[in-house]
This record gives sequence, structure tokens and C-alpha cells, in this order.
Amino acid sequence: MENSNCKSCETPSNRAFAFCILHFALHAKPPILGVLLLLTLATTLAAQRQSAAPAPGTAAVPDLEGGWVRIDIDGSGSFNGLAAKFPRAVLTPAAQAAVAEQGKRAAQPRFDFARDPSKPRPAGEGYVVTDGNCSLPGGVEPNSAAFHVVQSRDQVLIVRENPGLPRTIYMDGRAHPDLSRLTPTAVGHSTGRYDAGTLVVETIGLAQGNVTAGGWRTPETRLTERYRVSSDGRRLTTTYTWEDAKIYVKPHTYQIVAERTPPGSWAFESWCDSSDPSQRLSIVPPAQKE
Repeated sequence: MENSNCKSCETPSNRAFAFCILHFALHAKPPILGVLLLLTLATTLAAQRQSAAPAPGTAAVPDLEGGWVRIDIDGSGSFNGLAAKFPRAVLTPAAQAAVAEQGKRAAQPRFDFARDPSKPRPAGEGYVVTDGNCSLPGGVEPNSAAFHVVQSRDQVLIVRENPGLPRTIYMDGRAHPDLSRLTPTAVGHSTGRYDAGTLVVETIGLAQGNVTAGGWRTPETRLTERYRVSSDGRRLTTTYTWEDAKIYVKPHTYQIVAERTPPGSWAFESWCDSSDPSQRLSIVPPAQKE
């Protein structure tokens, strides 16, 4: 190749790179080498354009940034009413047995003092009804607290306004690690991608437990979520699809709708002190043993 005084090659930028390749291609000997260099340049620039991530709020990437509050448009203010209208999960016999066993455990009083047959307390004196534990499990679905979304090129972060694990959704194209390397949690391991203006998230590694509308899950269960913002940007509809041949006769799907918090809203700090007696008390007496 003929020598050149292409000083811009000293600058590591896309424009300088393209200029140098073009310069060398025009002066290359033999000419076929110049053709090969031009093909290399075209391939490189095409790959760079394809890998460039559109900014949030464009047609390809929805604007999820900010606060959202789950709304109940069907249940008249009751999440139980909303869940009652969800399609019920169709479970295999083994999964039905697991859910029934979990129901028996949940029906048992959590604490011995909840079965205390003592006489009612004087007015103003509280009953101890919990162990004062401030740790909440978090999860993949919003509860009555607001949740906040932070978007970046490589990650999407979802955090609830209450104690519990936040969700990190990896957007950098990585695969899920092998389940043998994961400790199951309430939020699992999530990877995501954008598809025609929808954030699509796949999660595995969730701790064993119940799923909305009669479902069940294990670490092997795969959850696919599709987050789509309304055309006016005010509502976020999330479609949940649970798939596991050992648990579901067919995929279990339902939707939850959230409303964007007004401009100027901010996240509330969640406070809890497990050593504070008020965290354990209620004025409502626990059920008394006959």
C-alpha cells in the first residue's frame, strides 16, 4: 500500500476512521485491495448504525422513566377484585398439589401469640400481631406502593417504594446464567430487549411460590413480561406470561395497568424499625382459640 500522511488517523473517532479507510482505498495498489477496504468500511459502518441504541421516547424505545402507580380499573378499588377477573391458571396435577400444600401452611397462624386465648386488652393497649420484621420480599409485580423505573442503555432498574429487592433488567444482550449458578430470589434474573416500542423482559431463577390468579412457580419457570406505554404516555400496561410444562397446562397470562405519576413527583422513603414496638402492634385483637 502506498504511504500516506493521513494525520487524522491519529484521532480515534468514527469519522477519522472512515476518512483514512477511504483515503487508503483510493490509493491502494493493486486496485483490488482498495475494493476490499471499501467493503470493510461499508460493513463496519452498517454494524455501528445497527448497534446504536435509539433514545428513550422514540418509536423503538418506550419512555418508561419515572414513577408509576398500579391502578384497578376493574376491581372497584380492590386488588382482589382485579385479580378475580384475571384468567385462572390451568395447572398440572403436581402443581395443584403444591399450591394446596402452600395454602395449608399459609392458613396456620404465623406466631404463637396470635393464638393467645387471653382476655381482651384494655382500650388503647395494642395486641402484638407480628414479629416486627421489616424485610419484604419485593417481587416482579407492583403492589399498592408506587414503583419507579430508571432507563439506561445497558440496564433498566425497577424499584418499589417499600423495602424489598429492586429489579435489574440487563439490556446488553447477555444470556441468563445457568440455574446452578443462581440463588433463587423474589425477582430472579432478568434480561430485556426492545421490540417495536415494547420492553420485553424474560426472567428465570425466581424463588418457589404463588403466582397471581392461582399460579405457581419454581426457579425453572420462565416469566415473559411485555411493558407497553399508551400513546399519550400516561398508562403502562404490563402483560405477564408464565410458562413451565411441569406446572402449566397452557401459558398463564394476565395484565396489570399502571398510571404515570404527575410531573414533579418523587419517591417516598420507606421507613421501618423492627425494634420499635409500634411495628408489631394492632388495636384489632387476634383470633381467639376456642
